[in-house]
Amino acid sequence: MPPNANELRERKGADMQVKPIISYEDLKTHNTKDNCWIAIDEKVYDLTKWAPNHPGGEHLLHNLGGQDATAVYKAFHTIHGSGFKADKLLRNFAHVGTLPPREESKLEIAFRELREKIDKDGMYKTSLSFYVKLGLWLAFLLASAVYLTVTATTLPSTIGAACVYALFFQQCAFVGHDTAHNGITHDRATDILIGVVVGPLLTGISTAWWKRSHNAHHVVTNSVTHDPDIQHMPVFAITDKLFDNTTHGTWSLYHNKFFHFNKLAKLLISYQHILFYPIMGFARWNLYVQSWILLLDFNKIVDYRAVEICSLLFFPLSLAYLVSHLPSVELMLTFLLVSHFLAGILHVQICISHFTMPTYKGAEFEASKGEAFLRQQLHTSMDLDSSWLNDWFYGGLQWQVAHHIFPRVPRHHLPIVKKQLQALCLEHGLVYKSVGWWAGNLEICHVLYDTAMKARKSNTVKFEESMIWQAMQAEG
Repeated sequence: MPPNANELRERKGADMQVKPIISYEDLKTHNTKDNCWIAIDEKVYDLTKWAPNHPGGEHLLHNLGGQDATAVYKAFHTIHGSGFKADKLLRNFAHVGTLPPREESKLEIAFRELREKIDKDGMYKTSLSFYVKLGLWLAFLLASAVYLTVTATTLPSTIGAACVYALFFQQCAFVGHDTAHNGITHDRATDILIGVVVGPLLTGISTAWWKRSHNAHHVVTNSVTHDPDIQHMPVFAITDKLFDNTTHGTWSLYHNKFFHFNKLAKLLISYQHILFYPIMGFARWNLYVQSWILLLDFNKIVDYRAVEICSLLFFPLSLAYLVSHLPSVELMLTFLLVSHFLAGILHVQICISHFTMPTYKGAEFEASKGEAFLRQQLHTSMDLDSSWLNDWFYGGLQWQVAHHIFPRVPRHHLPIVKKQLQALCLEHGLVYKSVGWWAGNLEICHVLYDTAMKARKSNTVKFEESMIWQAMQAEG
């Protein structure tokens, strides 16, 4: 729970004392779940006991343990969202020390000035008309899918209805993504409830699950040990760092388990460049399962758990009722398979933006002080080229780099932010990567193929040498 009045008074009193200088090397030693220190604006805080109360999940703070998290903090806690509450809470925390003074780099100064300019230019302000139109678009897609389904009598008409329903799934996911970043109303509770409607209620996927996983992805993008969005063994591996001959697998800090490179993993990964698109077509079913796993894990804090559970129960009932209007079992199965397969394929774009980019190990991205967050996102994310003709199809995720650096900016302002970021990158010799749809697909095929060839030459772990076997043999 948040600190009470007595605790706050004690912390304020302690804060009035002279605090020691804590070196960056010393800070790095406090990077575990049981010893989590984080620096923000040169002040070092011990957040070990408070971490479980973090609204975004304690895992986000554990990922940042032992680091200067100033840039990450400012990216996610703007004054247009939770910034005021977060700043107030920080003022009430007694810090254990301060970082040594240092001179800002030219890039750090330029990025800070850009952040201030984006705020001053009103880039965080949401266009109400944009989301009203988007709401009407979703309503049209849903109404069309329902009408086409209940009137379908043939195989072609059933497939047509399923395609529209899949498009509804995809477009709802984009709005759910907006709400997960508090990017619509900038009010956390309101955006969560909007997310519940387009998530578990209408499309069967938990907003809470998506938010918990996706926030971790933003903080430690493309870390093979920390980013859940690239930890898909035994099915996929985008780098041999996930299964090199030293570790024979990867420990996931998010899932809190070891992903072994066993015979099954080797077989699937060896042919992943062939299996990628077919497997993506069935991936949505796994998201349903992951949603329930989180909501039924009462050891984790979940906002509006009861509301999400009720919504998830409503979805299969409403879907079953819709499908029951089809005249035969064969057409019912066709509708379910086609709609879910196509919905999965439509989300390939999300994978392209990161699967093709470099990876690293650990929670901390190595870079000059004050530049890590910006360089990390530029290093691990890329955009997809688009125009006004197909912007609607990508749902704002085509501007992935700008979104990762400014996650609270509403999607309709990201093209402007992208141009300003590109200018900053050009001035400071940084790469802002953006490719077309087909080039992106070609890149992801190359990455999967290269890793598949390395997997074929790699050794698998024997079961008796695995961590599972060692745990089974543990005493006490």
